Amino acid sequence: MAGKRWAAAAAIMGLVLTIPVGCESGKDVSAGQTQSAQEDLVVPKSQESTAPVQTAKEGDIASQVQAPDIFELQFSDDTGRMQVEVKADVIIPAADGFRLKTVTSRIFTQEDYDTVNRVLLQGGSLWDRVVDENDPAHGFTRAEIEERIAILKEEKESGESYVDQYGDGKDYDKKIAEFEAMLEAAPETAQIRDIEPIVRFEVNAAENGNPDANMLSGYVTMDGKDYFTVLDNNIHPNWRWISFSTEYTGKGSNYLPGLTDGETQGKLDIPPAEIEQKAAEAMEQMGLTEFKSCGGEYFTSFTEEKGKMVPLAYAYGVHFTRVIDGIPVTYTNNDGTTVEGNNASWPYEHISLAYDDEGLVSFRWTDPYTVTDMSDEYVFLMPFEEIQQIFREMIQKKYSDFAQAGIDMKFQVEEIRLGYMRVMEKGNPTEGTMVPVWDFLGTRTMNHTNSDEPYTETFGGPFESFLTINAMDGTVIDRDLGY
Repeated sequence: MAGKRWAAAAAIMGLVLTIPVGCESGKDVSAGQTQSAQEDLVVPKSQESTAPVQTAKEGDIASQVQAPDIFELQFSDDTGRMQVEVKADVIIPAADGFRLKTVTSRIFTQEDYDTVNRVLLQGGSLWDRVVDENDPAHGFTRAEIEERIAILKEEKESGESYVDQYGDGKDYDKKIAEFEAMLEAAPETAQIRDIEPIVRFEVNAAENGNPDANMLSGYVTMDGKDYFTVLDNNIHPNWRWISFSTEYTGKGSNYLPGLTDGETQGKLDIPPAEIEQKAAEAMEQMGLTEFKSCGGEYFTSFTEEKGKMVPLAYAYGVHFTRVIDGIPVTYTNNDGTTVEGNNASWPYEHISLAYDDEGLVSFRWTDPYTVTDMSDEYVFLMPFEEIQQIFREMIQKKYSDFAQAGIDMKFQVEEIRLGYMRVMEKGNPTEGTMVPVWDFLGTRTMNHTNSDEPYTETFGGPFESFLTINAMDGTVIDRDLGY
């Protein structure tokens, strides 16, 4: 396997940059100053609702909630700094009702790996570079080191100062000399070892001194392109983050959703509809028929250029979410990894597939669930009229700290969706419940007029939920925390 890319070796050495993505969220500030008749319906997240679950009224979901097809509303807070404009499609599941479900984590299996490898990577073998910890060349080949030296010399001649990804100034000559010293020991071709693709799960792996026992990683070559593949089964009561991913290494190897500059025209030649069809076919071939597409968006990979992270390549990614009794679990860009105190977080189950004009660039599957029936009864759903009143009151409370800080905000709610959400009890990330919730989704604009250099930022879209309300009792749920 000659000619493995610089990115492959850099990943081994920890040089491939991983960009942390934080979903911005307002803090729950439910201790407001105004009272209303609806406030008794809202339980702050620090409390437990003790109200028993009521059974549904007669009729299907639509007849219970009595929501319009399109809902419009405009209002502002008392300060005038927060403007809310709602012109939204109201999405109601075409089903008889919601049943509560019990949700538990499950690990990835050998069948999961084999199926994904067969469908997405043509059954390619798993391999990795051989890197000796005492190797002066750190596993890089002569060609890869020479390429890096050429880039550094070009940047030096341009007169640009050398600043690394941490913002620290560096000396070009010193850095070039370091790479030139590596050349003496660098091989012409990389040493490769095959990896046996066995998925393992050892409950006490870390305690037994083998924290990597539950992780399988390496590269798979498909059609001359290298894909870095990681299956991480390191799950225990205090750590629920497990994932399975495969990423094309040739264009940054770290595709992130929703981070384009807003101009999508010309990013790709292949239309999104064609990619959505391709992704749906792949999911069907993998037998993941309990998941359905919930939409897509452009993904971006980044690279370091003169000390700054800049876009390197684009793709279009499709999100998939579980469907239960014909009702989708609502997907949002909140991943559920925020924690309070010493509590463990439990990220939401999610699958995404991203493609560019040349094919697959990213597959990610996080925190798979096992879902079982908790009850055969359909639950009671509050009328939409009461839900929208709760929204009007609680969005002002949730984001009031921004207004108090002198930031002007405008919310544009473009979709209101009723669907399932997995919630957990605070401090118990091992078992959760699927409950019906309303999400108010859209775009928000923030004018930072409180700084020496005022600026405006706009973010959001079809997966940005401003507020999530329990459809059974009207309590507000923090999607970042999962309860």
